[in-house]
Amino acid sequence: MDTGQRKRILLTGGTGMIGANLAHRLVADGHQLFLLIRESSNRVRLQSLEGWIQIFVADVLDAAAVRYAVQQAAPEVVYHLASTPFNPPTISARTHMQVIMMGTLNLLEALVGRPGVRVIYIGSAAEYGSGSQLREDSPLLPGTILGAAKAAASILMQTYARLHQMETVVLRLFTPYGRWEHPRRLMPHTILSALDGRDVQISQGKQRRDYCYIDDVVDALILTGTQPVPPGTVLNICSGQGVPIRDVVELTLELMGNPVRALVGALPTRPDEIWEMSGDITAAREVLGWEPRTGLENGLCKTIAWFTENRELVSRLT
Repeated sequence: MDTGQRKRILLTGGTGMIGANLAHRLVADGHQLFLLIRESSNRVRLQSLEGWIQIFVADVLDAAAVRYAVQQAAPEVVYHLASTPFNPPTISARTHMQVIMMGTLNLLEALVGRPGVRVIYIGSAAEYGSGSQLREDSPLLPGTILGAAKAAASILMQTYARLHQMETVVLRLFTPYGRWEHPRRLMPHTILSALDGRDVQISQGKQRRDYCYIDDVVDALILTGTQPVPPGTVLNICSGQGVPIRDVVELTLELMGNPVRALVGALPTRPDEIWEMSGDITAAREVLGWEPRTGLENGLCKTIAWFTENRELVSRLT
């Protein structure tokens, strides 16, 4: 995808944090953007793009609707971000597998026989399970059902590259953060709690996460649609460093002037907790020429500013 040339692009999962940030960038770059969105999805992140995008109301589990959207959009690039969320325990194993794996299968089947279409799938570090400096050839040992479903979908992407010569690419994201993030996630929850004068309750906070600011993530997505990438490629997108979540909470509060306390140990540890999570980004450097440009402190400052300035908008995120 030449960023200087207008392209027809199909995006699933565009109402989420990553998808919405990507959608805003693609529209700003002048591309013709089509979105596949469920009827029940909250579109608040996309409201300023009305008139600039075309929406197909459909579920990725509806194979006929997905096929229709692909036929109408006739995309040159597809970004497949539709997924179940990571944390809520109310989501069943069946739902994770159906949405992530079967939704991916429906999209790939709809794209068979369309040569030259780049298909970019958003995988997850959860596919690996726990580990530090994980490489793309590390064993897939997921400790969650979502991780297992993402791993299955990643394998499907690579299989369709081999069987049908499809230009599939998997980007395994570690922990993106920044504007539009759900208010219940760690960084927004910390920021909003501080703004409201509420102490921040966390677990012991020893689990490490590899944080990557959203603008860097979107840069990687754009490059993946732009650069020549061998079909079936898998790339880690992360900072390369694992940081304890306790440190993140304490740094966030420090940058805000320590208006409240971090109550470490106030919450129990999740039974399926992943303790170590960081990736090796050598392949992304070599294949895409990509590496993150935003350090954690700088990214946190930008995130704090955005959530502080958009309190009313954040209240409408679900």
